[in-house]
Amino acid sequence: MKIPREFDSTTRLIIKVGSSTVMRSDTAELAEALANLRLRGLEIVLVSSGAVAAGMEMCGVSERPSTVPKLQALAAIGQARLMGRYQHHLKPHNVDCAQVLLTHEALATRANFLNIRDTLRELLSMGVIPVVNENDTVATEELRFGDNDRLAAALGSVIDADLVILLSDVDALYEKDPHTHPEAKRIPSIEIDDPFLDTLSSSTSSQVGTGGMASKVAAARLCCAGGIGLVVANGENPKVLASILNGDDVGTYFLPKRERPGRRRQWIASLSKIHGSIVVDQGAEKALVRGGSSLLAVGVLKVEGDPSRGSAVRVVTEEGVEIARGLIRYDGQQLRDILGLSTKEVCQKLNVVAVDPVIHRNDLSLTASN
Repeated sequence: MKIPREFDSTTRLIIKVGSSTVMRSDTAELAEALANLRLRGLEIVLVSSGAVAAGMEMCGVSERPSTVPKLQALAAIGQARLMGRYQHHLKPHNVDCAQVLLTHEALATRANFLNIRDTLRELLSMGVIPVVNENDTVATEELRFGDNDRLAAALGSVIDADLVILLSDVDALYEKDPHTHPEAKRIPSIEIDDPFLDTLSSSTSSQVGTGGMASKVAAARLCCAGGIGLVVANGENPKVLASILNGDDVGTYFLPKRERPGRRRQWIASLSKIHGSIVVDQGAEKALVRGGSSLLAVGVLKVEGDPSRGSAVRVVTEEGVEIARGLIRYDGQQLRDILGLSTKEVCQKLNVVAVDPVIHRNDLSLTASN
């Protein structure tokens, strides 16, 4: 069934351009397309890959290196050129841009997350286009955030975007791999819980980028679970942006969930840094998933890792299936001392009158598939 695309009410937009798109397309055309959207009153955050690719171009490197230090060095070289291109081509349209370099660590820390949100919102209110990229020069973990597809999806929840658009050399989602099956049909729209999405592999990616179709599906799951739709389309012609917002049937539209979770729960589910796991029994599983309850010590069977008070943990069943993520109210050793105890027994153990739940329901986000 063809799902109509109605983006007339879109006012805040995340646009991600891949490395191959940045390097092969005319940056002037992309800048013009972005400026035209600004003139329509849209607030735009541009997530731009291409720092490593630009560094490769400047240094005459033909193949993407496999070592992290080399990648980081090329990113440092290429980032300045990348921003220079955007500044140069946006200026004739009286549009300013600002560089914002992020790491997963920054988004995973609640206080930093809020600071980043405030900064981006202030830039948007000034009419500036923030150009966001991963800070590829700092650490191995940051370089493996999950590429800029996931970063774009994460930023959707940071700024409460209406839509996320991923532009790259990937045209759309197809029923089969179009490289080996030229007759494969494009999928115009799809729900994120469609079983077909579980069959995709990450084998298709360009020589200069890292994001194949599986990367875009992962980004779509993150984005749509937060109630934000996502479109994957070919970025060779930047005019595709206007086509998408006009509701034209291009690329693939991943449909958002109807209800958006609260910002705090969305952050817990998708961006918080995980410090361990809590294994719960069937009674606790049912109370969390169906009853909307807090997690009590009596339902905890095991603590894995060494979480501290306030850190994020996975909540998993006895079979190891993740059912939720949440912020723990005890440190790991203290929780091990009280696991399996009733509330009354916990009070006696800790010699207190009242105790907190292990995870309060306000600090708990159920896994999207439940």
